[in-house]
Amino acid sequence: MLLFRCYPRITDWIYITFGQSESFDFRFLPIFSYGFFVAMGFLVAATLSALEMRRRERLGLMRGVEAEITLGEAPRYFDCALYFLFGFLLLFKVGGVFSYHDMLRTKQLTMAEYMLPGSDNFLSKIFSILQYGNWITGILGGVLFAGLYYYFKNKEKLPQPVTKKVQNMPSDNIGDLVVLAAVFGVMGSNLFNFLENPDDYKNFWNDPLGSMFSGLSVYGGLICAGVAFAVYAYWKKIHTGYLFDSVAPSFILANGIGRIGCHVSGDGDWGITNTATKPGWLPDWMWSNYYEHNIIDSGVPISGCIEEHCFQLAQPAYPTPIYEFLMCTAIFFILWSLRKRFTKVPFLLFFAFTILIGIQRFVIEQFRDLSGRDTYHLLGGEFRQSEVISMIMVLVGIIGMIWLWRKNKSLLLSASKS
Repeated sequence: MLLFRCYPRITDWIYITFGQSESFDFRFLPIFSYGFFVAMGFLVAATLSALEMRRRERLGLMRGVEAEITLGEAPRYFDCALYFLFGFLLLFKVGGVFSYHDMLRTKQLTMAEYMLPGSDNFLSKIFSILQYGNWITGILGGVLFAGLYYYFKNKEKLPQPVTKKVQNMPSDNIGDLVVLAAVFGVMGSNLFNFLENPDDYKNFWNDPLGSMFSGLSVYGGLICAGVAFAVYAYWKKIHTGYLFDSVAPSFILANGIGRIGCHVSGDGDWGITNTATKPGWLPDWMWSNYYEHNIIDSGVPISGCIEEHCFQLAQPAYPTPIYEFLMCTAIFFILWSLRKRFTKVPFLLFFAFTILIGIQRFVIEQFRDLSGRDTYHLLGGEFRQSEVISMIMVLVGIIGMIWLWRKNKSLLLSASKS
C-alpha cells in the first residue's frame, strides 16, 4: 500500500505491486512520485477552477473579452505534417520503451542515451534521436495524430471561411493560469525556502533540478503565484476578486494532493519523532511511520535491502503529510460549500481561505521536524517563517472578512436565505 512505505518513483510501486516481476520493471522511467502527485493536483485544481469560473460566467459576474476568430478554414497540410511529426516522435519513443525494455531495465542502455544518444555535432544529435525507438508504433502514432486533426478540421470546414467576433471567457485561460501557477509557484517556493534555509542550495550547480524541487515553501509558492495571477488578470481584464475566489478551494485541495507525493516519496517532509503508544482506534499509517526507502536516504540502512533507496528512520515519525492532506481536503469542502453563499462578494471566499490555510499551516508546523530552520523573535516568542506568515494570513483574513461582511451584510443575508 502506498501509505505504509516509500516509493520514490511510481514505477517502484508498480514493480513491488506486481511481485517484482521483470516484465513490470519500469524503474528506469523517471516518473517520480512527488512530481506525479503534484501533476495530479494541478489537474484537479484546473478542472475545479474552470468549473467554478464557468458558474460565475453564467451568472454574469465574470465577463469575456471580445476577440476575432476565423471559422471554417480547411485543414492545412503543414499542420498535418506537424501533427504527424509530434505523434510519430511520441509513440516512437513510447513503443521503444517496450522494445528496449530489457536493455533499459538492466542499465545496458541509460535513459539519457535512450532519449538523446551522444554526439558532438548538433545536427547529428538531432537525428540520433531515431537511434532507439519503435518504427511501427511511431508511424501509427503519426498517422493517428495527423488523421484526427484532418478529420475534425475538415468536419468544420465551410464553403467560405468567415471571421466573427467572439467572447474570450476567463475560463478559456485556465491553461495559462496552470502554467503561471507551476512556474511562479516553484520560483516563489524556492525563494522563501532559500530565505529560511540557504543551506538547501549549497549544491545547486551540481544538482539544479534536485535543488529546485526539494525543501519547497508552500507560502512562497502561494504568494508569488498570487502576484502572477493578479498581473495576468489585469492584463486579460479578468475580475481579480472573482478569479481568486474561483481558484482558492481548488488550490488547497491541490496542495493536499501534493502532500501525498511528499509522503509517498519520503522527501523529508515528515514530522517529529513519535514513539508514544498508538490509540487502538487509530490506523497504523496515521500514527507513525519509519519512511522506509525514502528518496533522500535519511536514517539507518535497512537490513538485507537490495533496492536503490535502502534507508529508514531510526525512530518512527508523525506522518504529517497525511495530516496535511486530510486537513486540506476538509478545508476544500468547507470552502466549496461556502462558495455559492459568498459568490457575489469578491474576495470574501479568498479571505476565508487565508484564515483556514493559516490555521492549518500553523497547526501542522507544531508536528513537523523543522529543527534546522531559522526562527524570528516576535511577541515574546520564537517563531519559524511559516508560523509568522500563518499568523499574518489569519489576521489579514479576519480583517478582510469583517470589512466585506459589514459592507455587504444585506446581500449576504439574502443569499443565505435563498
